[in-house]
Amino acid sequence: MIAEDNGYAWPNADAILDETSAFMETMGHRMVLNDRDAFEAGLERAKSAAEYQPEAKLAYLAALMYDGIATRHALMDGNKRAGAIASLTFIAMNSSFLDVSENELEAKLRARVAGELSVSDLADYFEANIYPDIE
Repeated sequence: MIAEDNGYAWPNADAILDETSAFMETMGHRMVLNDRDAFEAGLERAKSAAEYQPEAKLAYLAALMYDGIATRHALMDGNKRAGAIASLTFIAMNSSFLDVSENELEAKLRARVAGELSVSDLADYFEANIYPDIE
């Protein structure tokens, strides 16, 4: 799952799709991928930003990754879940973790998709709650 570039470790599309599918199965749903290119473009949005904005922080890139996946509707259902899995995986792959409650995170992610938060607002929320993994 690790592809290092620009100083960050990046998740790949297959791994995120597999995790999303497994998660949805636990809820009795089946993941249907409508547009793989759109999914990959959403995942790559953060990587492109890192190339053009080398000063971009982990929190901002995670927010871009979430937004890129959650708003493209590449999946029939589960776009927000896939975006959350991708962004949290990205944070974890880069030796950090997001210390928030599941309910609070869900509310923030839904607010982003509804247009109530900007990507920058979500990045600020992530930044305030990301901590280094001390293992």
